[in-house]
Parts: sequence; structure tokens; C-alpha cells
Amino acid sequence: MASLIPENRARFTLGEIAEIASGTLYGAADLAVEGVVSDSRQNLAGKLFVALPGDRYDGHAFVSAALRAGARALLVERDVPDAKAPLIRVASTYTALGLLARAQRRRWGGRLVAVAGSAGKTTTKSCVAAALESLLPGRVHHVAGNLNNRVGVPFVLLSLVAEKLTAVVEIGTNAPGEVAELTRLAEPDVGVLTLIGLEHTEGLGSLDDIDVEESSLLLGLGARATAIGNADDERVQRALERSRVAARVGYGFSERAAYRILERSMNRSGTSRLRIGRPGRPALSLDCPLLGDAGAYAVAAAVAAAEAATTREIQAAELSQAVARWGSVEAGRLSPLPLADEIFVLDDTYNSNPASLASSVRAAAELSVARAGRLVLVLGEMRELGERSPEFHRQAAETLLGAGAGLVLGVVGDARWFLEPFTKRGVETAFCEDVEAAATLLMSRLLPGDVVLVKASRSVRAERIVERLRERGGSPT
Repeated sequence: MASLIPENRARFTLGEIAEIASGTLYGAADLAVEGVVSDSRQNLAGKLFVALPGDRYDGHAFVSAALRAGARALLVERDVPDAKAPLIRVASTYTALGLLARAQRRRWGGRLVAVAGSAGKTTTKSCVAAALESLLPGRVHHVAGNLNNRVGVPFVLLSLVAEKLTAVVEIGTNAPGEVAELTRLAEPDVGVLTLIGLEHTEGLGSLDDIDVEESSLLLGLGARATAIGNADDERVQRALERSRVAARVGYGFSERAAYRILERSMNRSGTSRLRIGRPGRPALSLDCPLLGDAGAYAVAAAVAAAEAATTREIQAAELSQAVARWGSVEAGRLSPLPLADEIFVLDDTYNSNPASLASSVRAAAELSVARAGRLVLVLGEMRELGERSPEFHRQAAETLLGAGAGLVLGVVGDARWFLEPFTKRGVETAFCEDVEAAATLLMSRLLPGDVVLVKASRSVRAERIVERLRERGGSPT
């Protein structure tokens, strides 16, 4: 499901827009708009409509609809016949949108935390927001979902309002230079880098190329900023060391982590018990609903970022309040689903790449041990991996062989390459051409007490498998 673009009331005169975006103004410079929109179906009364070109739709084709909906002015990059409204013409409406967003961020002037990385960034962003909310109730700007691209990030920034003292923004990428560009727009006071691993290789290239891309968050921070990174990831650690900032902070399990995960254990319900050490302050102990090492990393990063952004010490009671907010885990992000017959499903269908897959399988394997159940892996295709996709699927599977899976299903396309290493180990495997076939086969093979991980790239639509399990109640046939 797509994340909803937040509404904004960012106010600009047309003269300001033309100056900020280096555009040509056709209209009165003192005419003001209150709000910036790129979707002609939204409320446009008194707002600026930005015509963004795209592969499937071109915003310039919807100018008339935007004007009928009440748009006060237009931002375009080419002539629009019969556009009877004030307009600003620019070389690129994407670039102009970003520049307006940066202007709004500067006008707002609060402290902003940006989160990037190859995996775990949306969960980490939500955890950071919850921790900040415990320190500054009602004063934190946070948008649900993952509006992390060159359209989403600007609209998150445009929706900043004076009542909020801090903000949390997620920064993603699928093309070289995107993290650097979005970092320049957001101008973070605190940057958090979760990990660097294979992702979107079709657009980003090799692991070294991805390293350059993701590291640009920490390397693009201002001199007064704080860089926070996963100290257990060697590539992230190198980026931390290279960042030219006022403070560098590591988090993780290793001794070099300032915010160190000292203890972590999981019970049969999936809840983890954590103890996190921190520099010059008492360690924090808590029960966390987020699963596995990935959940522990997110909590440690959240504590580090919240304390850096506010210069305040988070107390155990405040962290417990934050944990309560984390309890409603977003569907599709390693969210637990207990079913009949002690069957326990982990819905991780929002996205998949080799790093996040390994992390999720480790969590599922740990839970299967805690529950004394069979581990079942339902692995959908990892997409956007380019021509080496079969190789990356096979390599990913080889790293999972120690998890102790009793049944592995590959679902759609290159997921077939997951199965060969498991088959050679004597694990029961099967390949399904579509999610409906996978759901039917899975339900015929389920046993009482199974722990089932369903993991796939979003476009595979593997959430339909989870829906079928929910409808059936998980009872084996």
C-alpha cells in the first residue's frame, strides 16, 4: 500500500517561489499560495499545483483538473496550453519542489533527524519518533509509512509546522545521488545510518556503489550535526569515521558502540528483553515488542538519536511509554500474527533484500526455538537486483542454511533460486509460480506449532498469503 502524502499549508508568494526555484514568473509576484500539491485529486483550493513528470503519468496533463479543483497557481517545466492561471516555469519541477521544501525546512528551524540505510530504516524512524515523543509530547513531526524518495521527502518537509520542535525523516534511494540530494534538502541535525547491504542493485550497482550512496547521509551532514551509525557494520563504521561532524555515535552489540546492546533475549510470544548501555548514564532495561536483533538495533538507535536531538537523558519510564507506542507494529514489517493450533506467522511482506532477509530469518529461527516449533520459510522474490538476481538469491539462501528450516517455499520468479541450497541439505522445498498457489500449498503443509515467516519484495504481493492464513485461521488441513 502506498504511504499517504501529508497535507501542508506552506505559504509562499509567487515571487518567492520564482526566486527559490530560479524560475520565470508569469503572474503577480505578491500573489500567495497556502499549500503545495502534486496530485490533482487532492484539495487544491488556494494552493500551488506542481506538475511532476513521470513514467506512467505526467502532471502537466492534469493542469486543467487542478485548476478546476481550485489551484491558485502552477509550477511547470514546459508550456501548458490554455492554462489560464499564474504560473512559474522552471527547468525541473522535481528540483523546484525540493528547493521549496528546503526553504520550508529552514523557515521552520527545528531539529531534524534523518534515517537512511539498506534495511530497517522505516522501523528505526518510527522508533526514533516514539522516543522523541516521550521526551517532547506533542512536539514531534513524524509521518507514518515510508515517504523516503524525491517526492515523499519534500512533502514531509513542506508539512513542517512551528508547533513541532523536532522532526524525523526517512531517506531512501534507488538511483545514485538520491541520498545526497535528499540530505541537502533535509539539512539534518542528526543522521542515523542503519546498515549498508545489497539493495536496488539494478539501479545502484555493486555493494561498493551502494556504500557510496548510503554513506552520503553521514558525509553530507553539517559540521554541527551528530552522526549516528550501526557500529557492527564495518561499512557504516567507516562512514562514521569519515564524517566531518561535531559528534560521532555508534550503536550495536560491539564494544565500540557508545549505545551498546548489553543483553537481548526473546520469549515465546516474540517479546524481547533488552538492556542498553549508554555513555555516562545508567543502562536502560525494557521489554520490547520488536523482534530479534533488528528490533534491538532500532531501539538502541532511537535512544541515541533522541538524546542527541534533545540533549536530554531519556528515563526508563519515558522509554516504557515509547515502547507502548511501538506495540502496534505496522503490518508487513515482521509483524506477529498468532493463529490457531499454536501456529505463529511473521508477516514481513513489505520489502526484501539480502540483508533484511537474513535479519528476519534469524528472528524467526530464534522464535521457533523459543516456541519449540518447526520453522517454515515462505520466501518471495527479491526484486530490483538486476542481471545478477539469480546469483544473489542463491547466495542469500546459503547464508540461511543454519537457521534450521524444516520447509522452504520459493514464491514467484527468481525465488526459485532460493531452493537449490536447501534442497541439497535435505530440506523439504517447493516452488510456486504465484502467491495463490503458495497459499494453497502452505496451508496443506502446515503443522501445529509451526513458526512461519512470509518475506518478499512488496510487488510480489505476498501479503495475500498472510490474508489467506488469517481467513483460514491457520488450522492445518
